[in-house]
Amino acid sequence: MTGANANDTRDPGETDRIIAQELDQLLESPLFVRSPVLSRLLQFLVEHRLRGGRSAPKAYAIATEALGRSADFDPAVDSYPRVMVGRLRSLLDRYYADTAWVHRLRVPQGSYEVVVQHRVPPPGRSIEERSEAFPLKSGLEAAIPGRPATPDRVAATTSPERRVAGWLLAIAIFGLILFAAWRFLGAPLAGAPVPMPLLEISAPQSGDTPQSRAQARALDGKLRDGLRRFDLVDLRSARAPGSKEPVKDADYRLDVSLVRTFDGPVDVTLVLNRIADQRTIWSQQFRVAEADVPEFTTIEPALAQIGGDYGLIVRDQVQRETDNFAPGFPCFAQFNRMRQMRSGATARQIDACLRKTLEREPLNPVALSSLSLLRFGDWQPLRGTPAGMQAFAEARALAQRAYQNSAGSTAGLFAMARSNFYVGNCSGGNAMGDAARRLNPYDADIAGFLGLFKLSCGQAVEGEALLRRSLELDASYPGVPAVSLAFLLSQQGKQDEATAILDQMPSPSNMEPQYMMVRAIVLARQGNVEAGRRIWQRLLAYTKQPADAPPEAVLRRFMITPVVIDRSAAALRDSGVVPAKGEGRE
Repeated sequence: MTGANANDTRDPGETDRIIAQELDQLLESPLFVRSPVLSRLLQFLVEHRLRGGRSAPKAYAIATEALGRSADFDPAVDSYPRVMVGRLRSLLDRYYADTAWVHRLRVPQGSYEVVVQHRVPPPGRSIEERSEAFPLKSGLEAAIPGRPATPDRVAATTSPERRVAGWLLAIAIFGLILFAAWRFLGAPLAGAPVPMPLLEISAPQSGDTPQSRAQARALDGKLRDGLRRFDLVDLRSARAPGSKEPVKDADYRLDVSLVRTFDGPVDVTLVLNRIADQRTIWSQQFRVAEADVPEFTTIEPALAQIGGDYGLIVRDQVQRETDNFAPGFPCFAQFNRMRQMRSGATARQIDACLRKTLEREPLNPVALSSLSLLRFGDWQPLRGTPAGMQAFAEARALAQRAYQNSAGSTAGLFAMARSNFYVGNCSGGNAMGDAARRLNPYDADIAGFLGLFKLSCGQAVEGEALLRRSLELDASYPGVPAVSLAFLLSQQGKQDEATAILDQMPSPSNMEPQYMMVRAIVLARQGNVEAGRRIWQRLLAYTKQPADAPPEAVLRRFMITPVVIDRSAAALRDSGVVPAKGEGRE
């Protein structure tokens, strides 16, 4: 095999066409769709090549123009571009290992230049070059029916090593037959991880005017770019290559239509259908102002509601398979369900299925990040005990693995951000949390928890803005972001606004301990101290704490961050929900 070099006699224009074609196919593949940072890096390197760059781009340009580093980036002390290009090489190898190819893209070791590699060597290569590119096969590989068998080949195939290789090949073929039979019969393979649901996005229906078609293309790009940023959904092209038939194996289909009105705005309608029974499970219509086209920021909440951690697809899967704790997607769906429902009864099952997922996919950043957060939750009520210290150490180690294996993913970055915040490293947590949010600005969960972390680090303005952004993206299951924002507003003396947020929280969120704590504080600050104290009694019963337990001991049962615990305990005392220090029995 060979790269594009001086001995390649192909027309340079043809080589550029191959590069552009391969780039389009790579960026549409699931591997690159789920790796937006590496996709941008590949696109940058290819565009540099196609623009006629006479040499490979410099590390500084890669860092600042492709990887989002600031202008003060110093390649002499930071190896980030080299590390990311190395990961790009690995991702390219993974893609082409599973894809039949005649030409492929490669970034040679030690270089930042994109070259073309051809399966068939170009004319004019020497015998030595051909031998290096296509090493002679021997033994079982060379003894192919229809080819003359040389004495060397016969000897190789009759050696003990080759007989072993023959048995291994037979076993592999038998395994492939079993796998094909399983796929054909549709029977579940015991213990096999369940893949992410596939979502097909139909091309937006629109009018025939050039303006309508342009708006439809912009809307289609917004939806695809936004949804591919989420970890719990895979995108599939609307139609199979060369076919007019819809993709057969999609689990859900998002139908899109766009209608231009006479007075300027456009109406966008989204309909999410379940393919299995052709049932519509969600629909929404948006009126998009003329000034918001072609950005279509109005539909960003829909992206969070469809593809988020507890979005429509996740909820639909959980509702239909309530007790499914199989490795893979069901594992993640159940994990997010537990976070919303605050039920500890399923924690062991989720822990087990996450670990089974990691046995099969040890580098999966979503599984590593999920198990890390689960273990941080295990540590929370066990502070100061050997079991608590063990849970905390494993939680941090899992977060580091998630980041090391996928530093360019939201899951890896945010896992490490959480770990930094939990050990009090605000600068590290902010840097990685902000990077995760840049990768996925549509994720309500990331915005909400990053807002909470920033509040705990004393960044009240940024924290409040992120909490509001989280609720703007998805207020259907607000949880911690809504409670945190209500607490912040109550601290600012805005009790009515805090009450309005709490009143809008759906069940079961209004049974959460955080909710009860904030509701007690708000009621007391509005003058209804007795009602606040009654809620506190319910919270004591919920956490199984004695009546005279200090608030810090109660809050540690369901909160992690020490700073937040201290501030909440102070608010409980200041509002009169619990006695001040020195009053009563604390």
